[in-house]
This record gives sequence, structure tokens and C-alpha cells, in this order.
Amino acid sequence: MTIEEILHDAMQAARAVFKGKSCNVNYYDPNILPAEKRIFYSDLGIEKRGEIFITLRNRLLEEHLPYKEIYDFLNRNKNKLLVGNCVLLSLYALYYLKKKHKDRLFHLFYNPTLSYTGYQPLSLQIVGLLPPHGHAFVMVCPPSNNQDIPRLNMESPPNIFPQNAWICDPWAGIVCPAINYNDRWKIKMAEWSLRGKTIYINDNDNTDPEFNESPLGKYTYTAVGHGNKLTISNIEIYPDRKVIIDGEPSARKCIIM
Repeated sequence: MTIEEILHDAMQAARAVFKGKSCNVNYYDPNILPAEKRIFYSDLGIEKRGEIFITLRNRLLEEHLPYKEIYDFLNRNKNKLLVGNCVLLSLYALYYLKKKHKDRLFHLFYNPTLSYTGYQPLSLQIVGLLPPHGHAFVMVCPPSNNQDIPRLNMESPPNIFPQNAWICDPWAGIVCPAINYNDRWKIKMAEWSLRGKTIYINDNDNTDPEFNESPLGKYTYTAVGHGNKLTISNIEIYPDRKVIIDGEPSARKCIIM
């Protein structure tokens, strides 16, 4: 499998778990939708999906459960109507990559003829875009000996990524080289706008009169290009195949994003 195929697989696996979709994506007019889909986005449907999401978020993240327990719980309950957001989708995709594709990623990124002494390891990260933007996605960073890969809880500037990194964004349905992420994001938001979608951003302190729920709005359309980044979870795969997991999930991260 290519890196693109691996990340597409992780993205599709994550999206398949959350049959109730994402709590923060709705429609201006749900009447444009087919009848079987319309119920999700009616006022009652939005309320019920919000309740399901809050219950799930609290169940999984309030107690700082390890990735494996979150992953196993979601798999056990994937035939139910689970409702997620960008953080929960990214958590599932991140651990899925480690669980299902660790060896494939190892062979793609580690050359058996090279010595990796002094290299930073292959890194699978969840990266958050900080308020007022608010989003989260998975980034795959190749081993490197000549650049600083962002570490856990490290902030980094907007739209600057490690060289040759890849993005897996299951919430937005994007897989691409990181260098193309901003362009792909803007195209996706334009598509969503044409389809009548709305995006709720959790930022109660924002008093900007331009703050709105349009995918083409000031804080959504520019999220990747303007949003400062924070590495909120990290899985490292070393040349000897050792795996180290840093940064167990928390409800605070889910609320922020």
C-alpha cells in the first residue's frame, strides 16, 4: 500500500465508526436533504446528536483513558449511533494507524540500508488548531536528522509543516501531503458551502461580528492557513520498531477543539 492508501484506509475506518456523523456539522436548510438523512439535521436531530456526543466525550475523555481503551470501546460500539468531532475522529485514526499499519509505515519510511542514529523517529501526531479556529487532524512526520519535528504540547506557527509530512483529516475527508493541506482545506470548505453545510466553532469568547458558521467564514476558511498549531498527541515508531505513546487524550482537548 502507498502512504496515501494507508491514510485513506485510516480515514474511512474512522468515519465508519461514527454513524451519527460529527456534532458540529449541520445544514442551513435540512429540507434539501433526502428524507432518510434529513432527520439527522432537524432541530430534534441536532439536539439528540449533541447529547450523544457529550455523553460519549465524557465517557471516553473525562477519565483520561488510554488510546487502546478508547479505540476498543469505539469498535465495540461502532454499530450504534456514535457522534464524534474532529478530535474523536483523529483519536481513532491515530490509533488505527498504529494498530493496523505500523509495519507498513515502518517499511515506507525506514530505509534498511541507512543508519538512523541521531534521527528523530517516525512520528504520528494529532495536531490541533488553536482558537479562534479550532480543529484537529492527524499528521505523519517521516524520520528526520535535519529538522525539529514538533513535540508533545509544543506550539508551531500556521501552515508550516515538517518536510514531507502527510495529513489525514477524517473530519474533513482530506488525505494529502502537508504542503497541500491549506489548498485542499479551502477547496473542501468551498464544496461544503455549496452544499449548504454549516460549521459550529466552539468559541464563546469571540465577539468578532464576522464570526459565523459558514465554511467560507473568517475563522473556518482560514483555519489551516492562519491557525497556530499545538501537538496534542504523539506516537513514535523507532528504527528498532519500538513504539512510544505520549499524551493520553483528555476532555479539555476535545472541548478546546
